[in-house]
Amino acid sequence: MKNRLICILVAAVLCFTAVSCRKYSGFKHRSHLYYQFHQLNEEQEQPQTGDFVMVNMALRMDDTVLSPMTQNNMLMDELYKGDIYTALRMMHIGDSATFIFDGRKFYEEFLGMGEYPYGKKPIYADIKLLRIMSKQNLEKAEERYEEHKEKMRLHEDSIIFDYANKHHLDNKVAGMYCIYLNVGDGEKAIKGQTVEILYSARLFDNTKFDGCEDPNNPLTVEVGAGQVAPGLDIMLRHMREGDKMTMVVPSSLGFGEKGSMEMNIPPYTPLVFDVEMLRILPMQF
Repeated sequence: MKNRLICILVAAVLCFTAVSCRKYSGFKHRSHLYYQFHQLNEEQEQPQTGDFVMVNMALRMDDTVLSPMTQNNMLMDELYKGDIYTALRMMHIGDSATFIFDGRKFYEEFLGMGEYPYGKKPIYADIKLLRIMSKQNLEKAEERYEEHKEKMRLHEDSIIFDYANKHHLDNKVAGMYCIYLNVGDGEKAIKGQTVEILYSARLFDNTKFDGCEDPNNPLTVEVGAGQVAPGLDIMLRHMREGDKMTMVVPSSLGFGEKGSMEMNIPPYTPLVFDVEMLRILPMQF
């Protein structure tokens, strides 16, 4: 009788496994999750509750990507069996994997988005675990970051002054250091006019982060409309057709106290713009 019961249990497990494999080919099943690892680093650290994890994640339904993102979040206790926290606990630093989540639970219970509109369709998540940081280490890192921000704030003016002296930016227009590389003889732009410009934006170490330098495809800007960095927008009102200059934009007229993560610009960072005003376009009435 005992042996027969064991055989029945084994057969049931094998049957379930076969059904699972047929349901999502190539995926394994554990902890109420279907998963497939593309890269596995078993010797690396795994996250624990309370750790902060940074992940690259793309949510998709079949082959349609719904939401690619990079996130840095605290790992919480499970909200329900087979949630995203369950998935992250299975991963190591550097791992990449695809997980299949119950669409309704993920949408309604984890995201809190109301009624799931896609019936029984599952949600796929392609996840790469980039970094793990304990709460204590994160707090220390945030303290160092705030100290660095304050240092940059206190020293920005002197950094700008030293840069202007070194590169012979002898003029000041609208409170910004600049040097004219060419003086045009055209009209001066006014607020509301549309101008065509070429420009290159860089940090003090010459790292370029933005620009439009093709004369056949210049940038079109409405002066004073806030379409470019505030410092550049202000300077355009002081330029004439044909003017070409190098200018320094302080952080207060650039990306400010927050900087730009997207462009890798730290807080309180002054910028350098090389800008040329090609032409002022006729007003449209």
